[in-house]
Formats: sequence, structure tokens, C-alpha cells
Amino acid sequence: MKKQRIGVLAVCLMLAAAGMGQTPPAKQMAVEKKSGGAARSGLVTPGSEQWMDIPAAALVGTPSVEMGGTIKIAVLQGDPMTAGHSYTLRLSCTDGTKIAPHWHPTTENVTVIKGAFLLGMGAKWDDATMKEVPVGGFASAPAQMRHYAQCKGDGVVQVNGIAPFVVNFVGPGDPGAAKKMN
Repeated sequence: MKKQRIGVLAVCLMLAAAGMGQTPPAKQMAVEKKSGGAARSGLVTPGSEQWMDIPAAALVGTPSVEMGGTIKIAVLQGDPMTAGHSYTLRLSCTDGTKIAPHWHPTTENVTVIKGAFLLGMGAKWDDATMKEVPVGGFASAPAQMRHYAQCKGDGVVQVNGIAPFVVNFVGPGDPGAAKKMN
């Protein structure tokens, strides 16, 4: 009985210490504003996203295929452009929009929220090798993995990872090896 009380007391003390280590939301928002990061609440309801064009700084190189549609971005959490910061964003695209072969400097985690996404691997676009990721589906691309995508229907995907979120476009002769997606 005494050991059980000590165990419960230890757990309570650890929870209290962990709670004290948390940054209060108001203070955290002030820090984010001061550092130039986006101050956002932790709650984003469907339709409340603030859509904008993808910043030019996030796109490096020249796409090897024509986009053929529209892509918008909404940052839900964090700072996708400052190295080492976590982020969560959403990409909205019109039916048929192509995202040319590219790679990212960090792991990219993608969840399909609306529509479907076709994904292919490698530095050269190949419709025959693309796999469909339906609503609720998830894909993870390790850093520097060459891949490409296409929206099937008007779609929304949620992307999260560690910044920077940079799209480095590649051509068919890119020497980077395609790796398997998780």
C-alpha cells in the first residue's frame, strides 16, 4: 500500500512538473508575433483556413511539367520557412493540377483531407507508376526523395514536418535516387 501511494505521488509530481514546463498560450503567441511566426490558435475549423499563394521562397528551380491548375497554401501551425520549426499546412488544388518532380530537404508527411492524390516516385513524370492516395490516406516521403503528384478532383492535403518547407524542382536527368515511400 505504501509503495502504491509513493507511485501515485511520483506520477502526480511528474505531471505537475510537466505542466509547469509548458509555455502559456498567451506568452507563446507573444513570442511567435515577436519572432515573425504566425500566431494561431490551436483550433482550425473547416473553412476557416486562410488560403494564399505559395511563397516564391518555397519554390526552387523550374518545374519539368506544366502545372495545369491552381494550388493554394494555408499555414495551420508553426513556421514552415524557418529551419528547425515544426509546421502543419494544407495545400488546396484544383482537379488535374500537377506538382512536378521535386524533393524536400526534410521529411514530408501528407494526409489527404479531400479528393484524392496521385503520387509517383522518381525525377521523371510517369503516369503509369502513380499510386492513388484516397481521403484519409497517408504518405511519408523521406528527405531528398524525388517524387511528384497530381490532384484527382478538387483536393486538400495536409502536410506536416520540420521546416524548411521547400520544393526543389528537378529534371529527368537528376542524379538523386528515388527511395521507397513509407
